[in-house]
Amino acid sequence: MILTIFGYAKTGKTMLFNLLTEKKEKVSKFSTASNEFHKAIVDVPDRRLEKLADFFATPPVYAKIEFLDAGAISLGEVKGSTFIDLLRRADGLVHLVRAFHDAEIVHPQGGIDPARDMAAMEDELKTTDFLTIEKRLEKLALDIRKMKVRELQEEFDLLQKLKAFLEAGSPLREYPFTEKEDLLARGFKFLSAKPLLNLVNADENTMKTYAALAAPVRHKKCTVLFAGKIEQELLELAAADRPLFQQEYGLADYRYLRNDFIKTSYGLMNLISFFTVGKDETKAWTIENGCSAFIASGKIHSDIQKGFIRAEVIDWQSFLECDGFAKAKEKGLLRLEGKEYVVQDGEIVHFRFNT
Repeated sequence: MILTIFGYAKTGKTMLFNLLTEKKEKVSKFSTASNEFHKAIVDVPDRRLEKLADFFATPPVYAKIEFLDAGAISLGEVKGSTFIDLLRRADGLVHLVRAFHDAEIVHPQGGIDPARDMAAMEDELKTTDFLTIEKRLEKLALDIRKMKVRELQEEFDLLQKLKAFLEAGSPLREYPFTEKEDLLARGFKFLSAKPLLNLVNADENTMKTYAALAAPVRHKKCTVLFAGKIEQELLELAAADRPLFQQEYGLADYRYLRNDFIKTSYGLMNLISFFTVGKDETKAWTIENGCSAFIASGKIHSDIQKGFIRAEVIDWQSFLECDGFAKAKEKGLLRLEGKEYVVQDGEIVHFRFNT
């Protein structure tokens, strides 16, 4: 899974990148916008996986998140080709929004207003998609005049619908794609269709001022507040010392972004984990919630998917309570499922397949 951190200049993107990845990239108040970006791959912590790995005495192989810090951009510059490429690569977008006060950092819009900045960035994503669609429609119109091909006409009709949807002011993540439309649109990697996490970077005062901006997941978008600079300082302290300093900041109930970020992003992107286990390795795999066993098998290897016969399935906790597969099978907890079975979060899955 790839998550790209992006936003306007001086919002704290590299600080956030360091916070989430434990990297030490240089952070400066006075750097200028550039094409430089940072990249890191981190493990997705999972206590269930660790307990299974202990049982099999094998090292856990965690699911991974690749973070890209897209670097600073100026207002209205989302359409730059390098920046668009970094966003299109992503499975999900993390938009960092400034809500902290710092007299040394002048906001390009003249004042702090995270709601305005979130709306402006959403407009930029929609505009980029709109221009992509317009360009493609022009080419399709010429091609359709030359040859009547059903696939071209279907693509043209869908893009006309999406263009109208954007013109009405809605991002494409709110468009009700059919399964066929989703396949047609997937190659475009539309930016306003991607899951979007708005992270509002506040300070000890503005955490309360902008608390109402926090919003749960809806149409693959949510908004979370955090105090980046303060959290970074607190994490440098011993865990036992942090509550006292949180109280001094007036943030006694503060929830650490680093602790909640992966859970939040999995929820936003509707992802779950299943496990494969054995003497060689104990591994977590990430799939979309609602995936069939057939689709899940392809995450491991295309040969397993091609030769799929059945999936042996058991919940991870039931497996440990039974002390292994033998007792689980005796109790009828180890099930055989077919291609259409919907894999659940936390299940151990062993695929039977023809070679």
